[in-house]
Amino acid sequence: MISDYKGKVLVITGGANGIGRALALGCAKRGCDVLIADIHGEEAEAVAKEIRGMGRKAVAVQADVSLSDECRKIFDRTMKEFGRCDILINDAGVSNGADLLDIKERDIKWVMEVNVYAHWFMMQQFIPQMKSQGTHCQILNVCSIAGLITLGSAPVYFSTKHAAVALSECVYKSLKASGDDIDVSVFCPGFVQTEMHLTDRHRPERFAIPDGDPYYGSEEYKKFIEFNKKILDNGAPLEPTAEKVFESLAKKQFYILTHENYDELLKQQGIYQANRTEPVDPSLLTK
Repeated sequence: MISDYKGKVLVITGGANGIGRALALGCAKRGCDVLIADIHGEEAEAVAKEIRGMGRKAVAVQADVSLSDECRKIFDRTMKEFGRCDILINDAGVSNGADLLDIKERDIKWVMEVNVYAHWFMMQQFIPQMKSQGTHCQILNVCSIAGLITLGSAPVYFSTKHAAVALSECVYKSLKASGDDIDVSVFCPGFVQTEMHLTDRHRPERFAIPDGDPYYGSEEYKKFIEFNKKILDNGAPLEPTAEKVFESLAKKQFYILTHENYDELLKQQGIYQANRTEPVDPSLLTK
């Protein structure tokens, strides 16, 4: 796993705010040059400006990482500006709390494409380059504790995060089997103080909310946003959580878990699965 950041080149998606911004700044503080990709180009440029203020090179790219052509655009710009990539952080992610019967097809596709396809497309672009460099490289896929457990709500969020974790595990095993000097880790935090409740502002045009659609103006939809904001506001502070990621990478951890209150649930989940019983009861979180 990565421990020396000096002079390394970082490419990060979703780097304009929240966890992505904190990780981008943390890498820059440790000596990285950075390419920040985000669907919000001006916000990405603001972070790049902060990093340049630290004396590091930083470039912002506006991109929708749920599209393979856009991920290719990020790769091409990286090669033009830096000529290599040592660290890839796939941070871009969105959420939706609708249940199985209410969720709109556009939202299923949007959440799946950002939370899973983007990881896939970015690794397809950058892993061949990492292999050709002959240097130690690191991939960090930002997932969620929702990629390791399930609750009785938000099925599209939980299912996409599980898919992202599984993808990371497969890629890790494949790279180890082939002897490539590329490490992979997954960051699976619980609730962190971010603006994830404003996830709808990250929609590209093809997944935009239709004007006047009663579903998105309903009390139920508003309640989800309000509930999400409440739990995020009471989540773990952002900066210390990001620092734990760097500590975990230095310890060579694949699974980076920063919320210990989920540990018992994770242990019991394995027992329930091995015993071929029903999915584990999330009330174990409170015990």
